[in-house]
Amino acid sequence: MFTKNIGHSLGEVSWYTKNKKKNMKKAIIDIDNTLWHFCDVLYERLRKINKAIPGPDKWVEWDFWEEYCSKEKFIKAINEIHLDQDNKKHVPYSESRDFLKTLKEHNFYIVVASHRTPESIEQTHRWLIKHDLVFDELHLLDDKSVLFKHDCHVAVDDAPYILEKAVEKGLMTSGLMFPWNKNNGNNGYKLFNNLTEVSRYILKHSL
Repeated sequence: MFTKNIGHSLGEVSWYTKNKKKNMKKAIIDIDNTLWHFCDVLYERLRKINKAIPGPDKWVEWDFWEEYCSKEKFIKAINEIHLDQDNKKHVPYSESRDFLKTLKEHNFYIVVASHRTPESIEQTHRWLIKHDLVFDELHLLDDKSVLFKHDCHVAVDDAPYILEKAVEKGLMTSGLMFPWNKNNGNNGYKLFNNLTEVSRYILKHSL
């Protein structure tokens, strides 16, 4: 069903279906803190580096970690989680399956995109399949905003800078609300408490 390809941008690796995209609306969907609660797992990893690091409820800035560890250690912690994505402890949000299924049933072509190293493609793909999270393309790349092209309609993410780039490209933009993005919710995108609310917003404004 899926074919694996090396993408056109540096460091990108992807899985594609053979499904036709004719007349379908394209949605770019994030993974971390969108399809699963990545921040709690990251917090446990970071506490092994520095026990003084505050919990996710205090992560009000995107660069909250800079006072507590080096960039190298921070990135290493993230990469270790991604390489262990298919760990049985790493489960999606309870609404994730129905969220993606609902978009699919309403004629959306689903592109799952995550800022990850190419080495984690197999683990990420297995995780999506294992939890029955439907998608048409999977991209791991350094800058997912390169996917925000003229044929895209929707972007769902938690990162403020990604959400703002999607708004600039004219996409309907939404995501889950977290301490690091809730103060930016008036920048052209809508934030919600769960994926059910996100899907209702998307469907209401895309018909």
